[in-house]
Amino acid sequence: PRKEGIPMVRENMTAKKTRYISVRNSGEETYVENIPVSGRMRDHLPAAKLRLREIERVMPLGKWSITIEQQWKKGGVSHFQMLDIVTGKLQESVL
Repeated sequence: PRKEGIPMVRENMTAKKTRYISVRNSGEETYVENIPVSGRMRDHLPAAKLRLREIERVMPLGKWSITIEQQWKKGGVSHFQMLDIVTGKLQESVL
């Protein structure tokens, strides 16, 4: 169920885009890896969750997070979508 007044973000499936995982420690990006753009962003959740567990096991003192992100240009403007692998929340920003 959607909360009143909060627009639902839909994944862009048509634009030519780049897609990657972003690994962060305490909010600071520490590693980026390109991933295939085929399929949906959610298709990469199992591998990203496994990667997060491996990182947390090897470096338990960090505050690690991973997002699956994609970006594309439309009308000279950069669009970004970020999927949080823990919450499953999809966010969008335009710069």
